[in-house]
Amino acid sequence: MAAATVQPPSTSTVAGQSVFSAPGWVKSFYSKFPLVVLEQEDEVDWKVRARQGEDHAVELWIHPPSPSSNHHPHSHYRSWTSSSPSSLRTQLLFLLRETSSNVPVSFKSWSNERSAPGGTLPTLHILNQDRLLATDEIRSWLESTYPLKGKGKELQGLPSQETYDRALSLFHLILGNLLPAYLASLPTQPSNFHLLFPVPPPLSAGLTTPLPASLTGDSRDIDTDEVIRKGVDALDALATILENTNSGWLFDARHPTSIDALVTSHLHVIYSLPPSTVLRSTIDSRPTLGEYVDRVLDHAEERIKK
Repeated sequence: MAAATVQPPSTSTVAGQSVFSAPGWVKSFYSKFPLVVLEQEDEVDWKVRARQGEDHAVELWIHPPSPSSNHHPHSHYRSWTSSSPSSLRTQLLFLLRETSSNVPVSFKSWSNERSAPGGTLPTLHILNQDRLLATDEIRSWLESTYPLKGKGKELQGLPSQETYDRALSLFHLILGNLLPAYLASLPTQPSNFHLLFPVPPPLSAGLTTPLPASLTGDSRDIDTDEVIRKGVDALDALATILENTNSGWLFDARHPTSIDALVTSHLHVIYSLPPSTVLRSTIDSRPTLGEYVDRVLDHAEERIKK
């Protein structure tokens, strides 16, 4: 049987250069599927933003804002505020920062919290380093990069040690009573809801059940009515504090401080609850709280416009 002879691709010489002539099947293929060459992007998008921004320009990735102001309409709505108290608190920490220059920050929504560093939001993107900071690293970065000005740095801008101690007590009241009450008012509670309590509530299945947790689940026996009642008491206490404030900011500080960021973020999200809920009806009946929220958000919004 005669061996088949394979002809090598032909070549030709043009001006002293060898030109390769493609085989017929290659020409046939590209006649039906022409090669399209796309222009290469000059630079990655974040690199462009880093070069155009200031030296310490950052992007704060947050829980998305409420999808619409018409869902549960209220007069305190702002399109830039996150729907989560933790993200909104960090937004306000940046915007209310009393430093020699405003922090060059922009806000972007991160839809999948589990994919964020540490599995939590907010997260901070430092553009000129292409570095992502987890939630628990943001505050220390802010303190070191943009230290507070003036003599009250150790007291976080509060007038005295006494007011600082009162602010610390209010801090525990907000996170220990008001935040759990807000979460208890939602249609569904987060899986770590029981971790917000100083003494974790008992398992619904009981402590003596022989069944594994994989079958019984980690649901807890939580008295949500009692949790919400403590939240109402926290709102009443906060309204009393604000009624005795002269400067417009908590504890008569000269300018908004980190305690204003904490309190405002946890008040503002309550206005997004349905009007029929206990917390929403309570806060609606306390105009002092609404006036305070607007004052802080208006001040923060001015920083965005600059």
